[in-house]
Amino acid sequence: MTIKRVIVIGLLTLLALGCFGVLGLAILREAPDTNSYALMADGWLHGRFDVAGDCFDSDCAGFNGQNYVIFPPMPGVIALPFVALFGVHFHHFLPLTILAFALTGFLWFRIAAAQTAGSRDLTTLIVMLVAFASPLLFVTLRGDHVWFYAQSWGFLFSTAALYFAMIRKNAVLAGLFIALAFLSRQMTILYLPFLYVMLLDEATPWFRIDFKAILRVGRLMAFPIIAVAIYFAYNDARFGSPLETGYTYIFANDHGPTMGFIAHRVHDIGLFSRAYLLFNFVYMFIAGPHVQFANEYLTQMGGFDANGASPFLVTPALLFAFLARWDRAFWFGLATCAVILVLTLLYHSNGYSQYSAQRYALDWLPVLMIFVARGVKAEFVPPLSLMTLYSIGVTLAMIVIGGTVVTPPL
Repeated sequence: MTIKRVIVIGLLTLLALGCFGVLGLAILREAPDTNSYALMADGWLHGRFDVAGDCFDSDCAGFNGQNYVIFPPMPGVIALPFVALFGVHFHHFLPLTILAFALTGFLWFRIAAAQTAGSRDLTTLIVMLVAFASPLLFVTLRGDHVWFYAQSWGFLFSTAALYFAMIRKNAVLAGLFIALAFLSRQMTILYLPFLYVMLLDEATPWFRIDFKAILRVGRLMAFPIIAVAIYFAYNDARFGSPLETGYTYIFANDHGPTMGFIAHRVHDIGLFSRAYLLFNFVYMFIAGPHVQFANEYLTQMGGFDANGASPFLVTPALLFAFLARWDRAFWFGLATCAVILVLTLLYHSNGYSQYSAQRYALDWLPVLMIFVARGVKAEFVPPLSLMTLYSIGVTLAMIVIGGTVVTPPL
């Protein structure tokens, strides 16, 4: 083992330990009444869909004089037994989020090992990229809040769907987990065509229609159809329409000049608009991590740009995905990422608040990471190690420094 390898391994180990350290500190600092999924679960336990009083967060729908947690229900189902045991002030969401983080790491170890022909170095680096150099670390760290908690579980479920489609070739379980992902993060339902292609043997045309294809589609679609029906019924029970998720009614009580820019957007422009395209495009592809300095000398750290940074600048190893074989799986995967990405570029929020991350990228990142794993080769280990070292270092530094300065509220 060369001295360079020893140094890189040592630095990667130290950074990984630093990531675990900040997660441990976050558990110790978690406070009650911060995650509205506790309110959602408490409402169910009392036979209602609205919440008692106000939500714990700003994304709360006011409808017919009642307040509703607007987010999809699956993360609330996970929290339900704990809220039943400990009450609405249950404040151990971070251990649940870290459990999802650990399970995600295990699945990516299995996926990466299969895609890299069992290369220990490449497998380890892929897992580290997913766990510590992507927005996943940030949302795990912030799992005491409703948005990040949901994304953590959505990422796990979408990863599990890919695992069962690619590695196990089990259409039923792939469908089950993408259904659970949809009930956590709605955009993940768009994985279905890609999952279908990944279930196929390479010699089987994706457009072939025969009994086996019909059976495969039926097995894959069974649970997603049930999940969509549940979600439509849930929306109808709350807001009187299957297609009304409640986002139309957020910030209903916010008025005047003290509103944040997201509330202004929703009130004045709407949830989706081309007006948001430039802003979201810049932060997705161009803007790097940005520290804001204060005082007349610009020597005092004042905070962070809470709109985040481009994942391709923070984690440039993502571009290795384009070195994978450009087969039908690649094009279906790229199309899946592109459709979800374009929709989020037109959305009123890009994931605020976040530092060295674009957390909405987690909706399509599992697909892209498949091709990163396929694109890297044994000879790429040295540059990939350095790029991973850089990405984890930037992510961890922004998190650590960000915890010591005043940042905008959620």
